[in-house]
Amino acid sequence: MKKLTRRDFLKGAAAGAVSLSALPLLSSCSSKGGPSPTPSQDPVPSQASALSWDHEADIVVVGTGTVITAALAANELGAKSVIVLEKDQNFFGGTSVTSGGGYALPGFLTDFAGENNGDSREACLAYMKAVGEGRMEEGPMVTFLDTAEEFARWLTATMGWSKFGHISGAHGTYYEEYPNGKIYGRGSAWPFDAEGNMLMASPQWQAFRNYIDSHDSITLMMGTAGEELILDKQGAVIGIYAVQEGKRLAIKANKGVILGTGGFDFNEKMRKQYLPTPIFRSVACRNNTGDSQRMGAKIGAQLALMDRVMGLPFSYPNPDWKKEDATDYSIMEQSPANADYCQFLSLPYSVLVNSKGKRFGNETREYDLVARSFNAYDTGTMGYENIPGFFICDAQYASRFMLPGYVPAAGDLPAHVFKFDTLEELADGMGIDKEGLLREMERFNANARLGIDPDWHRGESQDAYDTFLSNARLALPDVDLSEFDSLSSILKPVEQGPFYCVRYVPGSMNTRGGLQVDGDSQVVDQDGKKIPGLYAVGNCSTGVAGYWAGGACISQGCVMAYVAAKSALGA
Repeated sequence: MKKLTRRDFLKGAAAGAVSLSALPLLSSCSSKGGPSPTPSQDPVPSQASALSWDHEADIVVVGTGTVITAALAANELGAKSVIVLEKDQNFFGGTSVTSGGGYALPGFLTDFAGENNGDSREACLAYMKAVGEGRMEEGPMVTFLDTAEEFARWLTATMGWSKFGHISGAHGTYYEEYPNGKIYGRGSAWPFDAEGNMLMASPQWQAFRNYIDSHDSITLMMGTAGEELILDKQGAVIGIYAVQEGKRLAIKANKGVILGTGGFDFNEKMRKQYLPTPIFRSVACRNNTGDSQRMGAKIGAQLALMDRVMGLPFSYPNPDWKKEDATDYSIMEQSPANADYCQFLSLPYSVLVNSKGKRFGNETREYDLVARSFNAYDTGTMGYENIPGFFICDAQYASRFMLPGYVPAAGDLPAHVFKFDTLEELADGMGIDKEGLLREMERFNANARLGIDPDWHRGESQDAYDTFLSNARLALPDVDLSEFDSLSSILKPVEQGPFYCVRYVPGSMNTRGGLQVDGDSQVVDQDGKKIPGLYAVGNCSTGVAGYWAGGACISQGCVMAYVAAKSALGA
């Protein structure tokens, strides 16, 4: 492998920057979450025939994240009218627009032919089924794979874009060791405009907004929250109650309601009901309060996978921690600046340990996988020993990279970053078992000098190495990074004081449990039967195959929203 110059190293920065480039937009996402739904005082849904409708359309789309492609598709497919409801008064796009905007798409797409990645429909389906761990329905996977090419051609043609393409191997396949896993070609593909410019989330959603604003057949109702589904006497969904500026509106949907309101990250009651452990931070929009899940459950829709999240580790910005915090579901904030998309964790001269001083996973794996490792229950101590985790790095790290939270070691440190001269002092100061930590670091450092990690296999993953290369922006100015020229080169001992420590906690990009859907994106009831007129996509639904590659949230939501529009219109 050739030696890397700093210029070579920085070439990978563009891909890594994508994940965080839009995060400041989260401040625009209303902390109030738009209008608050009020308890229903109207007649029961079976009396819907007596309603006086305030608005009417062929298709009603609820949300403006990935579900927005349903509105565009419905319009292109000939719907006479489309209504789009957005809970926030000012923020269009929800969590989607704050993401990097990449798509996880099958590697056999025409746009990827030049990459010769060897992917196939059969290989991709087998991989997605494995990622689903036996809990995901095959129907949506099959539909997704069989529609991805059609969707890509439709979207680029409709928007005047040129193609989908990859710019690096970072965040390619999260489970590369699974059968039929592919390091390259499935994850993190972006659309390119007619001039060949890569489009991240913000310009994509601006283009979607421009499309809506330029078509009179689509009505966008900002500051309007979906509240309750309306049924006819046969149990079909024929409309939705919504709240706008305190007024309750009845909106008729002649051909279907398509839900896409995201997860329930900011609904404390639902977090307590469904998640096995707390999520302490999230980059999701504060409007994600489980609206679609609650509306669907109220009419008998099946809920599934409600215990799962699109996980994301966070450095904990609060300098204080109590043992009981590990099971406190009320500790929850929107904290984009402290999210770690395998950035700091992927850097050499650092480890992540628990209160026993033990490492509890491969720190360089993808962020969703690392987040899952926090939830192990210790039957000896009767608690979640990995919450919080402790990020530890040494002087060699601090001379090369920024610390978690994007701060350099030089100068005054923020209150959540702790500095110690020795590992013994660090253990005492952070409440970590001292003997356990010293034993663990002695073993880790000895193996790291040999370039091996027999415990967790750090330094063996091509995907982790590519992700490391994409994080060049975390390097301090004028640092020579040419030493990192192989997979094992990112495995370095943590042995030179002073040492730095930051608490880490599990968080989310979005919860991912929701309404069970079939291959048509149609919601099913408790018996697995379709609920006429009701569709769901994105993270308010069960989705396609979980977090199977970089950009899975965007691709699954957008492709299946396209499918939902076709299904509702019989196209």
